[in-house]
Amino acid sequence: MNCDPVLINSPDDDGRKLLRIEAKPGDPKDENWLQELLFRHPDLLPVDEFDDMFAPAVPIGREVRSGRGPIDNLYISPTGGITIVETKLWKNPEKHRTVVAQIIDYAKELAKWTYDDLAKAVLTASRTRDETQNSSLEEKVAASLKQFSVTPLDFQEGVQENLKHGNFLLLIVGDRIAPNVALLTEAIHTVPGLGFQLGLVEIRLHPLDAEKDWPLIVVPDVVGRTVEKLRGIVRVRYKQEKPVVFVDIEDEVDADEILTQSIFLEKVTAEKGTEAAQVASRIIAWAGEHTPSEPKWGTTGIGVGFGYKNFRQVLFRVWESGTVSIALHRLKGRPPFDDEEKRRELVQRLNAIDGIDIPADKIEGEPSVDLNNLKNDNALQHFLEVMTWVMGEITAAAG
Repeated sequence: MNCDPVLINSPDDDGRKLLRIEAKPGDPKDENWLQELLFRHPDLLPVDEFDDMFAPAVPIGREVRSGRGPIDNLYISPTGGITIVETKLWKNPEKHRTVVAQIIDYAKELAKWTYDDLAKAVLTASRTRDETQNSSLEEKVAASLKQFSVTPLDFQEGVQENLKHGNFLLLIVGDRIAPNVALLTEAIHTVPGLGFQLGLVEIRLHPLDAEKDWPLIVVPDVVGRTVEKLRGIVRVRYKQEKPVVFVDIEDEVDADEILTQSIFLEKVTAEKGTEAAQVASRIIAWAGEHTPSEPKWGTTGIGVGFGYKNFRQVLFRVWESGTVSIALHRLKGRPPFDDEEKRRELVQRLNAIDGIDIPADKIEGEPSVDLNNLKNDNALQHFLEVMTWVMGEITAAAG
C-alpha cells in the first residue's frame, strides 16, 4: 500500500499530507508531459532495481522510430544496457490492454538492429526534436562514458551484444498501473530468443501546493516485474490492428517469491549438502561486512557487488543450485578490467585456488564454481581475498 508523504516544516509543526494527483481528461499533464519529465530526469526510472547493467540510464531519444512504431523514450547505460520506456496514463485505460504486446514488439524489432541502426535512429529522433547539440548517440553518451571510464569501443561492443541477444529492460511507466497489466507482466518471462526484463513503474505525483504545478514531489515505485523462475511462451496476435497477448504458462510459481537467506540456504543444502550451505552462509556474511552495497536477493540467488560513484558493480552471484558465478562479463566494461590482460590476471588468481579451473576462453563470460570447492577454509579465504582485490583495483582506477 502506498501512503501519501507528509510535509513537516519544523519539530512543532503538525505536518501536512501531500495528496497524490493523477492526470485526468483535458489535463495538460498528458503522456507527452510524462515522457518529457522522464527524459529530462532519467533518475526517476529505478533501473538498478532490475539490473545494474541498465544503470545509469542515459536518455538518447524520444519518439524513436522503429519498424513497429515510435518508442516513447529510449535510454542506454555506459555498458550498453538498453532501456525501452512506454508511458501510459490511468485516464487512458483502453490503451492498457495492448501496452505489453506493444513494448514487446519494440524489443523484437530492436533485436534485429545493429549498432549503426541504433545510432541512425537516435540521430533521426534528435533532429525531429530540433536538437542542435549532443544530437548523435556518441555525443549523448560521451560524458557518461568518461565518468565511468568506459571506452567508446567497449561501449559499442556492449550495445551490439545486447541488441543481438535482446537483453533489454522494458518499462511500462504511468501515474497508475492497471491491475490487469500488472498480472500479465508477472506471467511473462521471455520471448524465445530474447532476454528482456519487463517492469511496471508507477510515478506518483505530489504537489507541495495543490494550487500550483510546481514544485512537485515525484515518487517512482516498481509495482510489477517479470520473475526469473517463471517460464512462459508468449504469442502476440493481431486482430483489427490491435495486438493481443496470449501467455502459455509451463510452471506454476509464486510470482512474488524473493528468496530469504534461510530459504536460500535450505535450497543449497538440498542441492549440494550442508558444507556447501555453510560456504554460502560465510560468503553472505562476508558480503555484508566488506562490501559497501547490500547484497541483492533475487528469486534464485543473491548478487554480491559494491557501489562507487553512484554505480553498482556486480562481482559474483551465489545460486540456490550450489554454485557461485564470477561476473567476468560485467567486469569487461570496468577499468582496469576492460584490459584483457587484467581479466586474465583475475582468472589466474582464481585458478590458483585448489579446485578452481576456469578455462581461458571464459574471461568474457560468467564461469561457475561449485561451492563445495570452497569448503576448505584456505580456499574460501583465498577466494574472498581475490574479490577484495578486484574491488580495490576498480576503486583505484576510478580515482
